[in-house]
Amino acid sequence: MNLEESILVEEVETCPLCGKKGKLIYKDLRDRLFNAPGTWSLMYCPECDFMWLNPRPIESEIGKLYQNYFTHEPVKPSKKKAASFRKALKAKILNDTLGYALDAEYKNKGLAFLIWLLSKIGPLKELVSGSLMWLRAEERGKLLDIGCGNGYFLAQMRDLGWDVVGVEPDPNAVKVAKEEYDLNVFCGAIEEIKFPENSFDVITMNHVIEHVLDPITLLSECKRILKPNGKLIVITPNIKSLGHRFFKTSFLHLDPPRHIYLFSPKSLITSAEKAGLKIKNVFTPSKGAYFIWLASRLIRKNGNLPGGTPERVNKSYKLEGLLFWGLEYLLTKFWHVGEEIVMEAGK
Repeated sequence: MNLEESILVEEVETCPLCGKKGKLIYKDLRDRLFNAPGTWSLMYCPECDFMWLNPRPIESEIGKLYQNYFTHEPVKPSKKKAASFRKALKAKILNDTLGYALDAEYKNKGLAFLIWLLSKIGPLKELVSGSLMWLRAEERGKLLDIGCGNGYFLAQMRDLGWDVVGVEPDPNAVKVAKEEYDLNVFCGAIEEIKFPENSFDVITMNHVIEHVLDPITLLSECKRILKPNGKLIVITPNIKSLGHRFFKTSFLHLDPPRHIYLFSPKSLITSAEKAGLKIKNVFTPSKGAYFIWLASRLIRKNGNLPGGTPERVNKSYKLEGLLFWGLEYLLTKFWHVGEEIVMEAGK
């Protein structure tokens, strides 16, 4: 790295899973979203189907990567006229797919029929179900969300009858979760909290495991605090996705230098098994395809995407994104090409 850049790093040329020397797949990458300093490369192990950042920041430097990261403000309710329609559509889908008894009635008969019709569309059902991590109503119990951010997901789950707890390393996000949503959230890494063994019915981690220096230790701690019949749900970007295959270095989810590891279904399963977990299910939904298309398209065009969220996008990109989403949804029925990996595991 250049001397003027202030992040201390270490070289990691061997695969963290098998110990064999990896091959260079991408080099001279920079932060395209939040302008963290440094030049980064990504290594790849063909045997494990696994990618990792090289060089990578040492543990004491990790915080520097997040100085300009996503804000953790509370989610503000929409005041748009369509908000009540979207709420009813979401309720209808959650009733049908996950068994939550929500009020999905709509007074206008024409719009009620449209809600019923839209609720049958596969990609929309996947999008809404995924917003609750595919957790069904009959599974309700004690839920821990690791890396809970501002607590919005936990607040939703509490309103649906779950007993919720969160862990989040960012003190500003913890403050929002407590003050805005009145949630029980611990600040720090999960290993530091030291929950008792067999504490939780469900543990969720949504886009967390790719950020940590030691994912196997993290998974091992999840196993320890999970109840014997409990379930761990991990969601992480998929290097075998259609988006990565198409955009390569412009793929949003590479996200150097914050994404220290990048998984395929194979390498995520290997990591979980090394932690002593038993795999229940692995699939790759397409619910992120539209957003990934827009964001990666803009990175390819402009070289960066300040803030990480597309704001002004022309109509042709939006149409392309919808077509890409539909195509990926169909392909995920046959191959693991969705933008995210969802792994369900237990003891």
